[in-house]
Amino acid sequence: MKNVSIIRCTAAFILMLPIVLCALPAQSQALTTEQWRNDLAFLAKELPKQHRAPFHKISPQAFDSAVAALNSRIPTLKDYEVVVGLTKLVAMIGDGHTRLTLPQDQTIAYSRAHTTTPPPSDSSLFLNHLPVKLALFDDGLFIQATTPAFKHLIGAQVLQIGAASAADAAIEKVRPVVHYDNEMGFKLLAPTFLVVPEFLAALGLTDNAQQAFLKVKTQQGAVQEVVLAPVPLFKAPDFVDAYEVLGTKAPLSQRNRKEKYWMEFLPETKTLYVQVNEVYNKEDESIAAFSARIEKFIAAHPTSRLVLDLRYNPGGNNRLSRPLLLALIRNEQVNQFGRLYMLIGRETFSAAQMLANEMEYYTNTIFAGEPSGSSPSAYGDSRKLYLPNSNLTIRASTIYWRDWHINEKRPWTEPDIIVGYTSEDYLKGRDPALEAVLKLPADSDISTIMQQIYDQNGIMSAAWAYSRFILDARTSQPQIEKAEKDFGQYLLQKEKGKDAAIWYGEMSSLRKGTIWPLHGLAQAHLLNKETQKAEAVLEKILTLDPNNKQAKNLLSSIRKKKAQG
Repeated sequence: MKNVSIIRCTAAFILMLPIVLCALPAQSQALTTEQWRNDLAFLAKELPKQHRAPFHKISPQAFDSAVAALNSRIPTLKDYEVVVGLTKLVAMIGDGHTRLTLPQDQTIAYSRAHTTTPPPSDSSLFLNHLPVKLALFDDGLFIQATTPAFKHLIGAQVLQIGAASAADAAIEKVRPVVHYDNEMGFKLLAPTFLVVPEFLAALGLTDNAQQAFLKVKTQQGAVQEVVLAPVPLFKAPDFVDAYEVLGTKAPLSQRNRKEKYWMEFLPETKTLYVQVNEVYNKEDESIAAFSARIEKFIAAHPTSRLVLDLRYNPGGNNRLSRPLLLALIRNEQVNQFGRLYMLIGRETFSAAQMLANEMEYYTNTIFAGEPSGSSPSAYGDSRKLYLPNSNLTIRASTIYWRDWHINEKRPWTEPDIIVGYTSEDYLKGRDPALEAVLKLPADSDISTIMQQIYDQNGIMSAAWAYSRFILDARTSQPQIEKAEKDFGQYLLQKEKGKDAAIWYGEMSSLRKGTIWPLHGLAQAHLLNKETQKAEAVLEKILTLDPNNKQAKNLLSSIRKKKAQG
């Protein structure tokens, strides 16, 4: 492997503008035009052969056209520009598992790879990393972590990268090179490309790959312009975050992120919190043994609720999650609505998504957090391909995993309780998703849970929880009828006429010949000022029950008001 010395001016890492950067020596190309073209030809031939369905999102013609365009440009491109072009080509396939694994220092770069990636054939092909890490929160793009020298930038909002505004143009500029299943996956990964200076340069965000211009707004409200140079490769620089710099106490969910799985009992709410960050066995404890330990703990302690956190789980071996699934299915103490919760988010991916699928189908889980970063039906089980000259690693999905749900195209698992995450939450050490779950009473009946879900996420999510509830063999008919009536009354009390009409309309179809859904439907129509529809429903009630006083009185009142003008 050829070693290329990279000289950096230490003072140029970050300064207030104007700034003078040290001149860097020109680098020779690692590969010839012919070698890059051979790599491209190999990729163009082998990627479609290895992928389960390479043209499920693009046409063969579009792919071939992109290959030809890159091939013609190779003689004019720098090495890193070819790498970016290849990354874009692979990302066209359109799923989160199929990607060119960037040749980066894995001690600082973000990666979802579960196996090692061999280095490129030439060390000059390694890509650099800026001394910041970015995150896309609900309120914008922010600096989440930095090397110690730049800790004053932690929590700053990134307003501009190069000539592009960070909020839209810069983020959209990297979209063509990002591999993702859905928009949540894109929100997770896009910031990780924005800290690679070679990508910023190749995509036209900056003038060269040796520096990056950012305009930021600090926590104190000051707008600053800064220029960043990459950190030295393979020097293992420490990154610090808000918890270290600001002295903020990290929330429970952030305390053991490097552990594959762990649990903690919260005695105040009698909640067992379980975090699984990777679906792989530990050296000293298998997932099966961990699952058995969960069962034993619940049997020995008065546990009112279990929260399974998969928000930071990019996957692993999906077969290994079976013991955990079975442990939760058979535990009647926690496998009840209002007692079993799963936290999901943009990093819930691959084997973690498959566990979420199975929990949704087989248990009484209520989901909270953000939509998952993987599609429930998705391509996965990627196989490695190595480009012959650069030795860059391509991963191609080889299997299509279809979810149990009738909607094969749903982009993600949508939480029953949607909870966002802002930069302020991060800086203050809050975990709003876990907090939202812990605030819910553990002894709630399904109607109360439906009301809570409705307030967070609307009628369809509440109805989805109801549909899972009635399919539990332990649920009695009186429990079902009580839930149906209580939820309908809740909608009427909140004067949610349109949603009440949807609910009572569905109940009247489900409970044909039953009077109470029709009463609710009539009241919903009146809330919506749909007098004729209300009259028609009341007349239907009187057809079924001619002596129904409530229907008679309401119909008489409606007609009296109409007569009075």
